[in-house]
Amino acid sequence: MNLYFLNNFYSRLIILSTIFCIILSLVIPELILNILAFSGILTFGIIHGANDLFLIDKVSTKKNLKVQFIYYLLMVLGFFIFFYSFPALALLTFVFLSSYHFGEHQLTLFNKKEVNSIKFLYFSYGLTIFSLIFYFNSNQVNEIIFDITSIKLNYNFYYILLIASSFLTIFQSLFFFKSLKDQLLVQVLLTILFVVTLNFSSLIWSFGIYFVIWHSLPSIIEQTNFLYGKTKRDNIIKYFKKASFYWILSLFGLVFTYYFFYENQSQLLSIFFSFLAAITFPHTFVIAKIKKPSK
Repeated sequence: MNLYFLNNFYSRLIILSTIFCIILSLVIPELILNILAFSGILTFGIIHGANDLFLIDKVSTKKNLKVQFIYYLLMVLGFFIFFYSFPALALLTFVFLSSYHFGEHQLTLFNKKEVNSIKFLYFSYGLTIFSLIFYFNSNQVNEIIFDITSIKLNYNFYYILLIASSFLTIFQSLFFFKSLKDQLLVQVLLTILFVVTLNFSSLIWSFGIYFVIWHSLPSIIEQTNFLYGKTKRDNIIKYFKKASFYWILSLFGLVFTYYFFYENQSQLLSIFFSFLAAITFPHTFVIAKIKKPSK
């Protein structure tokens, strides 16, 4: 096992920032933590997907950015309508796609090239992350799922989901040991750290920690490298400048969604996650495309 990854920039960023967030959860009221989490999600969380069109433009042979923007916007609107019309099926689709996306990102964070044979492991590992969040926050998760779908799940469901996804992840990790051996130690330690985080954090705070610190910030750095060839201050500034228009457009979309569902203000958290699902949907396909192994 390669100990280099324990001293890698990404592992230092995740470990130190997560420990700091755990300390914050012990000394700051939950309301303030939730505000910080929402702020992080609405800034870095949304920005990390705001340059999708430029990523598509870089890998696509079709260079008409306006047409790509229309297609991308239609995907977001289409998934939002799908979520509104078939909430249970859309929520399941979102969890499955996001599981693959989170697992793909996490397992290619230290090994930059995807391996086709372990793609189901991306899904099972990402689903394990979701299952951990669900299991440790089952009461609040159940309320959100009920608000969105009117379906009341048994609390044993989250336990069974966690056991099943963990078993699949462990089994595949052993089966594909040769492909994972260099990063296996750091991934196990990071997963243990996340479990510790969940023990001290609420749903919003723990999701914010994972989505912003574990996923969005490393993704912004990766995308900056992909777009400009190197991560340096000037390139990161370029990245944020390019993302600013689509970030503002996304925030307007959230405000519109808020007022569209004005009569359901008691379901504000559910509305927020529904909106997040809509803008995440096309992003998963974009990132999968730029990470696709070259032939």
